[in-house]
Amino acid sequence: ARPALSWSVRPSRSMLGHYDPSHNAIIISRLLDSRRVPRLAVEYVLFHEMLHLRYPVEHSGARRRVHTKELRQAERAFPRLAEAKLMLRQLV
Repeated sequence: ARPALSWSVRPSRSMLGHYDPSHNAIIISRLLDSRRVPRLAVEYVLFHEMLHLRYPVEHSGARRRVHTKELRQAERAFPRLAEAKLMLRQLV
């Protein structure tokens, strides 16, 4: 099922987005809800959070892997990845 999308209640610089599997929702930081934020930056955060649906958290004993090797590899398919990451670094 398609996840619900929403903005966070407060603008967060430390967590620009997250996927909540218990509510099947993607929450994007309100910090990105501004005309000054390039569309590419928001698209990248959304793309990254959508990857969490396809590549869920892996558990190995007490260890939790949120950003698996497969997720990171799939993330490389995002066009202009380096540019989007640079934009986000400049925002926060």
